[in-house]
Amino acid sequence: MDWTAIPKRTFLDTSVVNFMLDYGAEIYDNAPVPAWASDRVSQDIESLRGIVTTGYRASWQFAISPSTYEEVSNTTDPSRRRHLNGWFAELWQYWSDIARQDNNPRRPNGINPKLIELLDILPDVRDRELICDAITNRCDSFCTRDWKTILKYRPQLQILPIEIRTPTEWWKLIGPYAALWK
Repeated sequence: MDWTAIPKRTFLDTSVVNFMLDYGAEIYDNAPVPAWASDRVSQDIESLRGIVTTGYRASWQFAISPSTYEEVSNTTDPSRRRHLNGWFAELWQYWSDIARQDNNPRRPNGINPKLIELLDILPDVRDRELICDAITNRCDSFCTRDWKTILKYRPQLQILPIEIRTPTEWWKLIGPYAALWK
């Protein structure tokens, strides 16, 4: 694979936003991965740590949308919702700064109706909205940990103009080239 194929702009699914909040110390501050963490959780922590660390130097862009906020706002636990709102606000400020400087803003006509029809395979309407937001914002990839309602449908979604990846798959793509940004 050519290193220029590495995604420059990735949309973070709400599952990843939640995960980054839950494991912020491990991802951002290099705290040890909890001993009780499953293999999947451990791999995603290590992967997001590598992605974030390399991304600081590589200037990758992480995107979110108002649909992300709607999902965060629907969190039933008030304490968790407050923490997620704060984390969302940080991510939103970051993404808003990028979007303001974007030379090619969102397409006013939205997304192709045929793509929306293809997304009907996803059982959750919020997932469809988030993927549409990612495509509309010209993201190269969509990062998710949602195995139940998104990842299991990837074979049917391969026609989309966006790659759907887990954090671990994203890091496997980037990892071999991470040294380029040291």
